[in-house]
Amino acid sequence: MTAPPRPEPATATEPPLGREVGRGLGWSTLSNLVLRVGNFVVSLIMARLIAPEEFGVFAVALTVWSVLSTLAEFGLGSDLVRARDPQRRIPTVATLGLLTSGVLAAGMALSAGPLAAAFRSPGATPVIMVMSIGLAIFGFSIVPAAMLQRAFRQRTLFAVNGTALILSASTLTVLAWLGFGPMALAIGQVTTQLVTVAGLYLATRLPLRLGLDRRIAAESAGFCLPLAVANLLSWLLISIDNLVVARTLSQVELGLYVLAFNVSSWPMSAIGQSIRVVALPAFARLESRADQGRALAVAVGPVWAVALLVGTGLAALAQPVIGLLYGERWRSAAVALVGLALFGAVRVVFDLFATFLISLGASRPVLLVQVWWLAIMVPGMAAGVSWLGLAGAGLSHLVIAVLAVLPAYLICLRRIGIRPAAVLRPCLPPLLVILPTAVVLVGLSRLGLPDPAALAFGGLAAVALYALPLRRWWLRRIRTLGEVRS
Repeated sequence: MTAPPRPEPATATEPPLGREVGRGLGWSTLSNLVLRVGNFVVSLIMARLIAPEEFGVFAVALTVWSVLSTLAEFGLGSDLVRARDPQRRIPTVATLGLLTSGVLAAGMALSAGPLAAAFRSPGATPVIMVMSIGLAIFGFSIVPAAMLQRAFRQRTLFAVNGTALILSASTLTVLAWLGFGPMALAIGQVTTQLVTVAGLYLATRLPLRLGLDRRIAAESAGFCLPLAVANLLSWLLISIDNLVVARTLSQVELGLYVLAFNVSSWPMSAIGQSIRVVALPAFARLESRADQGRALAVAVGPVWAVALLVGTGLAALAQPVIGLLYGERWRSAAVALVGLALFGAVRVVFDLFATFLISLGASRPVLLVQVWWLAIMVPGMAAGVSWLGLAGAGLSHLVIAVLAVLPAYLICLRRIGIRPAAVLRPCLPPLLVILPTAVVLVGLSRLGLPDPAALAFGGLAAVALYALPLRRWWLRRIRTLGEVRS
């Protein structure tokens, strides 16, 4: 009896999946860090050119745009990334993307007045109408962005997004300086979409191919519809608070809250987005459920370790962070940042869980989690803001995430054969090490030190008490992840 043949080793032209993921993750992380820094610099400029109440007007328009652009994407990009036959699906995906974005853009423009009234911000009406143009343009980006993502071409995406940031930042800075107020931010958003679409097509050299294969459309709808609704609910979850704050508090406090939420999103922006764009094609390339489960268990620890450090640092040093970066008139936003920063760290892990489920085609469980989350969020956020004001909004996000959403994701993973203990156990070492670090950081923030000194000492404490003790644990897990093969 002959032994079964052994699988052939990967050749130079077929590198281990871990190596491709590592290369893509490196460029994705660099891209997100550089772009975050760039957006941060722009936000500093805007904070000094635009008053909090004007930023609140733009926040209303941005909330509407964010929700509708998520629905316009319809999950079509994710479907193309994980597809086995992408070239055959491109014309149908492109057509569906343009149809959905066009219809939603028209609806956004026509309903600008009622939407602004719902937020008690009538000044947002023309801003919403201008931003609807960017929504229509967005549909053109779905196919080329997905093709770059599935090829792990994060370096190219970095170049495209960096160019868009530079040009849009220049546009909105000049317009804000000229006194355009929130309209400057809206025009900057449209500029971003125009430059991004042009750059994506130049980079991929893809022609705009339109068509409609009914069978492919039906297959895509089966996967994309639950995912699109889940994405919509996800944006509603991080937008419903704006509506609650706007209606319960004031326009000024809405501007403060939006700024705090933007700062709290740094872990998600710099870490979560970097990982998502490589995790989706990477998980999809693994053949067996056992390999996929092991990859998730190995990845979740390092992801959580970094997100937890950033989130805890922002929460403990909220006052000096806001004061140094945005100035004294924005310092009141720190009370919301405490809970929001810790929630931002948890969101990174949730995003990894959702990406894993989507890569397996399990878009319906992701939708069910978002439905459950929204059902809890609405009364929880209303109660938190009524009782504790801005601080209550941030804490509501955190409490609901830990007590309601985390168990829901663990149940979904268990149903597809992933034991909750396998993904929770790697999260324990960072959680234990962060506790003394957090105590020291909170103590530093209360010493009355100048903001730069508090942040400098806080950074040194984080390195000494958190990063160094976890160094070997971190390197061991990264090495294991790099050995994963497709």
